[in-house]
Amino acid sequence: MVGSTKEPLGIDYFGRGHWLTKIHVASSLRVRRRMFDIFCAYAGELRGLTVLDVGATPDTERPDSNCMIPWLLERGARVILYSPENIDNLASRFPEVKILHATEWKAAGVEHRFDWAISSAVLEHVGSRACQVSFLRDLADRSRGLFVTTPARFHWMEFHTKIPLIHWLPKPMHRAILRRLGRRTWAKEAHLNLLSKGDFSYVARSALEDEFAFELRSTWFGGMPSNHFLLARHNEA
Repeated sequence: MVGSTKEPLGIDYFGRGHWLTKIHVASSLRVRRRMFDIFCAYAGELRGLTVLDVGATPDTERPDSNCMIPWLLERGARVILYSPENIDNLASRFPEVKILHATEWKAAGVEHRFDWAISSAVLEHVGSRACQVSFLRDLADRSRGLFVTTPARFHWMEFHTKIPLIHWLPKPMHRAILRRLGRRTWAKEAHLNLLSKGDFSYVARSALEDEFAFELRSTWFGGMPSNHFLLARHNEA
């Protein structure tokens, strides 16, 4: 789902050691901060509100890993973390947060919804389009508002492989090329399924239906939209 220091799934989500890593980290921080600030303007006062962050990573090496957690804490939010990976190490790094484990996750938000659910750069890793709809539906069932980001499929750089342009090809062709290049992990839909803005709109409409008012926005980097993000609020909120 998301990367980790130990890479328990054998997947290097961060492209460690790549010569573009420093540039990627710096640009990622700027773009994420830009999206976060827009979310805060949309959400209003966060002090005292519960914010569920889904897809936190145990990685503590990169400055852009979990960068929204301290930003949320600075605004006085009560932050709850969940990940399918083991993120217990974050308890010492962020002692103010609550970490949900698998058994707690099943019950969390069922009887009492969180004020906000956020998920940064996770949607493209959950699998098929149907799985993406299900993932977003799950977040919606647990919250009164949503902030979900994903890389833009049609940016000229694909940020996971750091190979430009070939991801503009039809997905079967893109995946075939990745297999030929030895990037078999990224050739699997279960690990990488990039979304265009139109794809994201379909996922949002399918998952949220008439229960949420939502909008999709984009942020730019390198002359093109680099990330799309969803802002949504339950109609009864």
